[in-house]
Amino acid sequence: MKDKAGGRNNTNAPYDIMKKCVFYDVKHSNNSARVRLWIKLHGGLNDHIQSLTLTHADLDGGGKLVEINPLKKVPAFVTDNGLKLFESFVIISFLEDRFGDGRFMLANVEDRALVQLFVRIHDIYISSPNCTQPNFSHTQGCMYLDPYPTPYTPERRTMPDPVVRASKVKEIYERMCWLEENVETEYMVGDRITHADITWYPTCIFMEILLPYVFGWTPIFHEKDHFPRLTRWFEACTNNEHFA
Repeated sequence: MKDKAGGRNNTNAPYDIMKKCVFYDVKHSNNSARVRLWIKLHGGLNDHIQSLTLTHADLDGGGKLVEINPLKKVPAFVTDNGLKLFESFVIISFLEDRFGDGRFMLANVEDRALVQLFVRIHDIYISSPNCTQPNFSHTQGCMYLDPYPTPYTPERRTMPDPVVRASKVKEIYERMCWLEENVETEYMVGDRITHADITWYPTCIFMEILLPYVFGWTPIFHEKDHFPRLTRWFEACTNNEHFA
């Protein structure tokens, strides 16, 4: 319901301290993992956020999830005011506004813009198909979506065309080259963990395992000939107890 000005009529309503936000998670989802990672890094939110872990069956069947996200995808989130949210960027933006203390935000305006660019490159070119219709898939799907239906890849998510798969692998390589040129230190941007690190690290776990296993790549993030800066960044994140 909206007020006469077009905004939500409960925008300024006090939050119900007796209720918790609910985070709908899936263990193998990199987009869910970045929300999970933000919550872990922030800490102290057990009294404010309840996490529910879903399964493949929950995603395929919809069930409760479809009431929150009609696209039947995770992450999904319900605020303690009952607002239903989806898309990891939106959920994390809410968490920052609701619970954040600025620790993941950099002071310099250009650094903040660069963090947002890192996040957008990930969300547009790697992790989202930008279309919910059958047989459209995100770039990262080239690493694990089967060419034919299997227990893990329903018909609507198959990737049968090898040319499409090869093009998506090329896209990953080109985005990795861009990251290698632009990552600054042990953190992607600035002198501490930001949303850039929180966004990319879970997806890079997929790449670390699947690019060598499926396509025979040199062990990415464990070599210094092709992506030395990314290797240094990945090691720094992995040594953080919350990332590991």
